[in-house]
Order: sequence, then structure tokens, then C-alpha cells
Amino acid sequence: MYKLIKKDVALILLVSIGITAGCTAAKIAAVPAEPTVEYFKLDSGKLKPGKVKVNAFYELKKDDRIYVFISPKAKAEFEKKGKTGKDALTGIGFGPQGETVVFESSFAQKEYEARHAENQ
Repeated sequence: MYKLIKKDVALILLVSIGITAGCTAAKIAAVPAEPTVEYFKLDSGKLKPGKVKVNAFYELKKDDRIYVFISPKAKAEFEKKGKTGKDALTGIGFGPQGETVVFESSFAQKEYEARHAENQ
């Protein structure tokens, strides 16, 4: 009887190790290729979690300023009309040589900081 219990325990142990190893490998493969910014959005009066995937990143120099965009639409609007939008943030002296940096949004600022972490 003890041999049967040992075999069952050994089998259960092997199966659980295999499942654990498979889950660990799946977690590694599930890491997104693009950086993400976590935020909460207001939906019908309730806060719900959401994510912004930064699939685009643009830095434009104009008039001794650096303009940072993560939205191709916002970048095109800026190039067309010269306006950054209502959520723009300005960082005076924030650039690599002390330039003023104008960010499309707080998400663009976070992405800029992540990409220029070694300079700050």
C-alpha cells in the first residue's frame, strides 16, 4: 500500500511541477513588446482600469523647444495647426540641453522620461 501512495504522490508532484513550469514560461511570453502606461478612466460615473499602449513616440524640435507626442493624430494636428491641445504640459529646462519640452499629455511625459532616464 505504501508503494502505491508513494507512486501517486510522485506522479502528482511531477504533474504540478510541469504545470508550474508551463505557467512561468507563459508569463514570460506574455510581456508586451510596447511600453504601457496604466491609468483609470471614468465610465458612467465609475472608475475603471485601462491602459494606453504607446505604439508611437515623436520628438519634434521647433523654435528652441522640443514637442513630444505619443499620438500620430495629435502630432499631425500640431504640424497642421501649430497647437498642442488642451492637455499639454510644459517642462521648462526639461530637455537634454536645458530646452523647454512640451508634452502632448502626462502619458507622453512618462514615456519621454522612460526613454531619457539615463540623461536625468
